[in-house]
Amino acid sequence: VSQLISAQELSVTGKVTDNAGEPLPGVNVVIKGKNLGTTTDFDGKYTIKVHPGDVLAFSSLGYETVQKPVNKGGVINVQLKESASQLNQIVVTAMGIKKNEKALGYASQQVKMNDLKQVNQNALANLQGQVSGVQINQSSGAVGGGVDILIRGVKSLDPSVSNQPLIIVDGIRVSNDIVAGNVLPSTGSNAPSSSEQFSFANRAIDLNPDDIESINVLKGAAAAALYGIDAANGAIVITTKKGIKGKPQFTLTTKTSASQVNKYVELQDKWREGRFGVSKITQDPNNPNITTQVNGYGASKGYWLINNATYSFHTWGPEYGDDPTITFHDIYRDFFQTGINNNINFSVKGGGEKYNYYLSLGDNMSSGIVPNTDYNKLNVHVKADYQLTKKFNLEVSSSYSNSSGKLPNNGDKSIMSSMSYWSPSIDVNDYLLPDGRQKNYTPYWIDNPRYFAEKSGLQTDVSRIITGANAKWNVTDNFNINYRISNDNYVDARNRFVPADLDVGTQVKGFIINQNIRFNSLNSLLLASYNYNLNDDMKFTFMAGNEITKQKRISETQRGETLILPYFNNISNAENFYAFSNEIGKNRLGVFGEIDMAYKDQLFVSLTGRNDWSSTLPKQNRSFFYPSVNVSYIATNLIDQENKIFSLAKFRFSWANVGKDAPEGILGTHWAISNYPNNNGSAGGIYPYTTEGDINLKPENQRTTEFGFDFRFFDNRLRLDYTYYDNLNTDLIARIPVSYTSGKTSIWTNAGSLKNTGHEILLSGRWIDKTDFNWTTTVNWSTNKGVVESLPDEIPYIIYANSGYAGVVSMVKQGDAPGTLYGYTWKYNENGDRIIDSNGLPIIDTSKKVVVGQAFPDWVGSITNSFNYKDFNLSFNFEYKKGGDAYDAGQRNSIRDGTIKITELRYQNVVLDGVQDDGNGGWKPNETPVYIDEGYYRSSSHYNRASEILVQDASWVKLRNVSLTYTFPKTWLKNSFINKVQVNASGNNFLLWTPFRGFDPEGSQFSAGSNTYGFTGLNIPLTQTYSLGLKVNF
Repeated sequence: VSQLISAQELSVTGKVTDNAGEPLPGVNVVIKGKNLGTTTDFDGKYTIKVHPGDVLAFSSLGYETVQKPVNKGGVINVQLKESASQLNQIVVTAMGIKKNEKALGYASQQVKMNDLKQVNQNALANLQGQVSGVQINQSSGAVGGGVDILIRGVKSLDPSVSNQPLIIVDGIRVSNDIVAGNVLPSTGSNAPSSSEQFSFANRAIDLNPDDIESINVLKGAAAAALYGIDAANGAIVITTKKGIKGKPQFTLTTKTSASQVNKYVELQDKWREGRFGVSKITQDPNNPNITTQVNGYGASKGYWLINNATYSFHTWGPEYGDDPTITFHDIYRDFFQTGINNNINFSVKGGGEKYNYYLSLGDNMSSGIVPNTDYNKLNVHVKADYQLTKKFNLEVSSSYSNSSGKLPNNGDKSIMSSMSYWSPSIDVNDYLLPDGRQKNYTPYWIDNPRYFAEKSGLQTDVSRIITGANAKWNVTDNFNINYRISNDNYVDARNRFVPADLDVGTQVKGFIINQNIRFNSLNSLLLASYNYNLNDDMKFTFMAGNEITKQKRISETQRGETLILPYFNNISNAENFYAFSNEIGKNRLGVFGEIDMAYKDQLFVSLTGRNDWSSTLPKQNRSFFYPSVNVSYIATNLIDQENKIFSLAKFRFSWANVGKDAPEGILGTHWAISNYPNNNGSAGGIYPYTTEGDINLKPENQRTTEFGFDFRFFDNRLRLDYTYYDNLNTDLIARIPVSYTSGKTSIWTNAGSLKNTGHEILLSGRWIDKTDFNWTTTVNWSTNKGVVESLPDEIPYIIYANSGYAGVVSMVKQGDAPGTLYGYTWKYNENGDRIIDSNGLPIIDTSKKVVVGQAFPDWVGSITNSFNYKDFNLSFNFEYKKGGDAYDAGQRNSIRDGTIKITELRYQNVVLDGVQDDGNGGWKPNETPVYIDEGYYRSSSHYNRASEILVQDASWVKLRNVSLTYTFPKTWLKNSFINKVQVNASGNNFLLWTPFRGFDPEGSQFSAGSNTYGFTGLNIPLTQTYSLGLKVNF
């Protein structure tokens, strides 16, 4: 019998190459319909055992799949054709399941990392402008800052609930947490939360972009339904590089980048510091108008108040030129420096007949654009695969990262708020007195920004280990069982130091905060899959699985206030101590299944169902079931049987219902141990939190309907892909205020519904496809419209952010879109003309707040062009955000202080646009002149609370990326040990067009993941980056 089996088994060898005849390593060579296969080695060669009648499928990311029938042994060489439209591309879907793209009934976009010119060390930031329906924004230009990701709009009503998607790396759930924690003093800060004080990183920053092979974005609920609760906001599935059969291959990649602020606030350079046209400061000790010394030192070491001034703060003085010691300084350009990033990666991959391995080491060192800030990251990644037996395979992976650095302070009472007030008459970098104290002209009304940067910040040190093991047992040719276990663990140690002479530390006489955040997630996943062919036309795949997730987060905080020594950063250097410890966790159990049906390779139907049990919900509501269905129909032969025009005509439809549980630790009433003094002066006791959770809380529900089409034309040279989606989120969990008489301030409960609808278009073309030259274009376009369909009767609105006295508020009422901005406006008549009073001034109506803007854009589009000519590659990407508004808090500060260009017009009579009451019940054009001075700009009744000034159009067009790569000819390397050399020059975000007056409006005053949008100006400004890189394979 064994001899008969051996006689039937054939050996096939061959080589796989690309269009140019170059060998392709890592190509999957699989026996169709069976769980057997191999991969090509570094030289593109393969060997596989088959039987007569088998069909070999050759597939690789970015290439069209080729199938070859086997009738006898021997040699089968294959050439794979790269396709810009990627007709038969294999994509990684939920649970790591690989499917042909044409079988998908939902929209997804897969991006090869080789197509991305990796400028940002946050891997997800490199997707900007590459995927339709996905908004990826860099919240801050601070080195090591976070990235905010929204897939198809906001899906939560609560300001503190994240809308970030699930991240999957090689089948492992990876935390993308953005934890702001609590780094505020007990008093003295006006910040609404810690997320407004620093741009905390999303933990995807811990991944090494150089290790990533591809990223697949699953946008809709149907696409991510099998992942369960965590994928309610979408999923990003990352596949890392792997080993290949053959001798060890080494790759060395190095890149140096320089970053600078890409757009500055325009300052007025005509008028110096002072008030009412009179100067208040000098550095000239011989000035006859000296009143007193500010810092108590001589002229070269401090400032003098003049003209009977008791303080100096504003920039409403006379023209420059009256005092040679006071000159104009472009303070923003003077303060921000060039940030430098040096990145080096080394990897080795190889393998034998039964095993392969990949090992990498990455080192990233960065200095920020803010003085005394930095970010450093070390990555080690190991991935190995071993074929233990013919039927049993084991894959293991482990990643270690350590990142550390110093984040600059932004938001209220920060570097950026100080900059918005600082007079351009004073050198911002002249910040120290001889004894080390702060040199400050105000004195101490505002902080010297450079002193702030040098003396205070947030030190972070994050160590993280992600490990996983996947065992696959091919029980039969048609039946296999997979088991994966993984663990994600990190520790984030933070230290914030604020001396007593900074505004935020004045009331508590300086403070130190040490915070340790520990996270652990253990995940167990069991999958069983069975392929069944009813006949040649009808084929089924059945899959069932079980998933168990256990998570725990511990936060320990020590805060010391009233510092003994002014600049000694040690928690023992404090007189008053406070300690907090918080431990929360969740357990989840899920069972799920999927049935895939394919009919004649034309009709594909997939049915899924999942039931989850979550510990964060009340016992009676912990179990919830959600199904999905998606359909794909290939109608190419019906439309164009000869494929003269249509290469593919695919129609797709999906429907899904997805659940989402509650945040950890919110149910019922919680108690805390107090370490604040009691009435008798002692500390201790317990007290209840003022927020509690509804004990009848239900899971959120998201219902999604999606349909679209995918048309390819002219031998796949042109592609048009369209998607429409309709998402309805109900029973949304939010924290809502309650009456103080209840003894509580708020309660977590089911509080409303939210709907998102949108359109997505992908257009790509391969205009020229020659051996020596090709040109491809990809266009992404999307729009999303959200609306709050319902709120509880007792809750008229939900507030996300409030500017305070300025009057601009981010909030939603029933019928509003998420991101709606409310504020005060000037008064207008029935014709929409601005009303001017008898004194010639407009009037701000502060009796009510009205809708004055919308944070989210009308639509977002991008276009990418790539040109290959012989050994050169040139690519560039433009992205356009049409619409969207933003409130610039820094601008309002600067208006009141007279520092920016908009306030340059002054000390003259002007007739303002508008109409006046004509006394007969009508209106006449305004003809009353008004004297423009600081009284006008600083007036909260006439100017600086008008949303027409404060809220601006935040549209922009950006050259997201441009890259030029040159590959050395192989003839140059013929007699060396080097296989390939590439050099690259690239730029990122270095062209920007926007009507916005401030910094780049893409930035956010609040940290990524905060669910607050439309507030900017007090964040560290975004940057443009230039890079030079070298890649060597040997």
